[in-house]
Amino acid sequence: MRPTLSKSIVTFFICAFATPALAQDPGIPPVPEGFIVTPVMRTSIIVRDMDESLKLYRDILGLRPWFEGPLEGDALNTLVGTEGKSMHNIILQSGNIVHANVGLFEYVDEDSDAPDIIPEVRTGDVAIVFYTNDIFAIHDAVKAAGYTVISQPIALYRREGSPTQNVEMIFFDSDGIAINLIQRGVPIEQIGE
Repeated sequence: MRPTLSKSIVTFFICAFATPALAQDPGIPPVPEGFIVTPVMRTSIIVRDMDESLKLYRDILGLRPWFEGPLEGDALNTLVGTEGKSMHNIILQSGNIVHANVGLFEYVDEDSDAPDIIPEVRTGDVAIVFYTNDIFAIHDAVKAAGYTVISQPIALYRREGSPTQNVEMIFFDSDGIAINLIQRGVPIEQIGE
């Protein structure tokens, strides 16, 4: 059974703390008029094994490291509710933007068991959604790498009579986080349904 979010797999947002210089960065969007928060700045994942996570997010999905560094001390432990722990973090990005990135955070010198991942999205699961221009190659790569794939690329919302369809798939990373990929405008003959 996959751990719940309140246990070992926790997804949370640490923006200013992880990279203090960003607080003054003009690339950070302001809070839009009529709202009290910005669009999501980053999805941060507490991972069991940084190297294993990089095999997916960097090597297969092609995100590029943008920031890497340690997190430690009383401020970290107060923020995340721990005592005497430190973390290693790598922020990955697509393109040259400082928001909507993926942060990988690993506790230093801490081992935890791999979650039991079943091919089903359940209440409480977290999914990261990416658009792509090569969904079939990514599908083949994650399948070959042994990730739990729920579905091959499918046209979820068929547009009758259209020569192209929007195609998506879902798979789990090694920590049980669902990855939802979407590719728009796929020629109908490429969709193996």
